[in-house]
Amino acid sequence: MRIRLQIRPSDLFLQRVIQQTRIKVVIHLATFFLPLIQIDLMYKMGITAVLFLLCVSSSRLRAQVETTDSVLYARDSALEIPTDPTTLFFQEAEKTKTPEKVLLIQKNKKTVSLSGFLKKLNGGTPDEPLYADHGFADLDKDGKKELLVYNYTGGAHCCDEIYIFSPAGKNKYLQAGKFFAGNTVIMEDRTFQYDFHEQFGYFFTCFACGVEDSSGRLTGISAITLRLRKGKLQVQPGDSNLLSLIRKNLELLGRLPYAAIDPDLLQDDGLRKEIALNLAVYFYSYGRNLGTTQALFKRYYTHPDAGRIWSQFRRQLSYIQQANDF
Repeated sequence: MRIRLQIRPSDLFLQRVIQQTRIKVVIHLATFFLPLIQIDLMYKMGITAVLFLLCVSSSRLRAQVETTDSVLYARDSALEIPTDPTTLFFQEAEKTKTPEKVLLIQKNKKTVSLSGFLKKLNGGTPDEPLYADHGFADLDKDGKKELLVYNYTGGAHCCDEIYIFSPAGKNKYLQAGKFFAGNTVIMEDRTFQYDFHEQFGYFFTCFACGVEDSSGRLTGISAITLRLRKGKLQVQPGDSNLLSLIRKNLELLGRLPYAAIDPDLLQDDGLRKEIALNLAVYFYSYGRNLGTTQALFKRYYTHPDAGRIWSQFRRQLSYIQQANDF
């Protein structure tokens, strides 16, 4: 089983707390039990040191295993790893010093000030922001800067939000798009990479689980590219190469031995999630045609639970369409 790992600040903090707690427990146990054992003092000290080293080394080994086949970015973490492009974008982006004077026209046609919008995202504490931020950038290269607002909801695996507002007059902006739960990356060319892994993370499996590919023939496909054009987010259409990769992936996945979903855990080894990720990319990259997407699914997934899997995929796809604006 392949392991995928996305680490947030809360995950890194939790890992440090667990490791520190484990060390403290070992020391306390050694302090309590060793005096009861009738052996030489030097042996007692040696046993304590060995237990401590085993505890620390096991933590380090597990961290190495968990980060295999993963891309880690630093989001306020203590690790010396690259800052992800989205965080870097908002750190360096142009800001306004008077957010109360900037007006936002939302999708529901209601108008709110930028300061009020950030206050709502921050849980009502604009003076103590958690993750909400904003920045200006010319996304469509028309000489006018759009306003982008970022928020992270604070969950263990999810969710990030990015709102895009197009200029609609002096200090006035109209909502043009929204990304939700896509681990969205803002690239240097001002395109957006939206990944479906957060949305399908628990699709009949655990969040970190994935299909084991011993052959190395599977190509990881889970993201689409979007850009702002004429005030609207547009998905970059897929080409023949992407279509070939998706079909190859689905063919390889369809040939894997059938394993029923565990009736108690409602999980498998990651097969159904991998199929869903490829189907989601296909759906958005080739015209959002549900009929052709279902035909592709039926062609390569012929197992007894196909109806159930497709029904759940449709429900999740519908949720993605409702939660996002692209």
